[in-house]
Amino acid sequence: MKFYTYMMRNHYGEQSPAGDLAGDMKRDKDSFPRLGIGKHDQIRWYLDMQGACDACLDVFEKCWKEYEQCEKKRLKQS
Repeated sequence: MKFYTYMMRNHYGEQSPAGDLAGDMKRDKDSFPRLGIGKHDQIRWYLDMQGACDACLDVFEKCWKEYEQCEKKRLKQS
């Protein structure tokens, strides 16, 4: 699963910092780097270039860790 898909399924619409990030990602879906799996550095660079604040970057890192754990669990079950 791609990080973009993970965020849409797990956080989009939430009233939370992760939900805010997912909403931003959806609004920027034409530019947000959503191709490929495991593109942490590419997404982090993109957020930096967009001028994301420290709080947003912290939320991204937290969500990325959740995403990695989810992927490990999902792949282990396959």
